[in-house]
Order: sequence, then structure tokens, then C-alpha cells
Amino acid sequence: MLKFKFKLEPVKKAKENLSKTIKKDIAKIDSMINEKNDERDRLINELDSLRNYRLNRVSSSEMQFIEGYKIALSSKIKDIEKEILELEKHKENKIKQLQVYNKELKIIERFEEIKRNEFEKEQNKIENKTFDEIAIQNYAREKL
Repeated sequence: MLKFKFKLEPVKKAKENLSKTIKKDIAKIDSMINEKNDERDRLINELDSLRNYRLNRVSSSEMQFIEGYKIALSSKIKDIEKEILELEKHKENKIKQLQVYNKELKIIERFEEIKRNEFEKEQNKIENKTFDEIAIQNYAREKL
């Protein structure tokens, strides 16, 4: 009996590899988002500690420095939040790509299943025909 050989197997493998690559990219983006969130939280905590800072016996230059530092921290937090939003958009695009590849892969797998069933039916017909021929030959030999 012949072995089933799917003609679109290289395409299927390519789609699987692309899917794996996209999954790795999504994991990297998630990692970057988590790092940015941690950095943002750290800066927010630092900003909160500055807001709660007691201003007893602080010179005007120190007060100006602290206010400038608060503004810089706020700006940095906004920048990080923008980066997080960009990473989230990039992640959404990757997820959409992954969905497309998975749909294509399912279509290819369904097509493979259909072709495999057709192949098996054809092989069964050939096998049954061979058995019928053998049976006819045995019957003919018994008659002689």
C-alpha cells in the first residue's frame, strides 16, 4: 500500500513556522510591556514619595530642584505610557497576524484531511479490486 503524501506539506510547515515566530514575538512584546509597566510603577512610586516629602528646612534652590525633578518624572511617566500603548498596538497587530496564519493553517489541515480520506478510499478500492482478482483466480483454479 502506498503512503499518503500531501502536496501542500511545505506550505503547511511554513505556516506553522510563521505561527511559532509570531508567538515568540508576542511573548517578547509582553515581556517588554511588563518591563515598561514595572518602570512606570517605580517612577510613580518615586513621584508619590516626592509629593509626600516633608519640606521642612528646605532651601528655595532645593525646592526648585525637587519641583523640576517632579516635572521630569511626570514627563518620563507619560513617555513610558506612550511606549506601552505603542507596544500594545504592535501586540494587537501580531495577534491579528497570528489569527490569520492559524485560519490558513486550519484550512490547509482540513484540505489535507479531505485529500487523505480520498487517498484512503482510492487505496481501499484498489485493494478490494486486487482481492477480487485473487478470489476470481482462486475460484478459476478450483474449477480446473
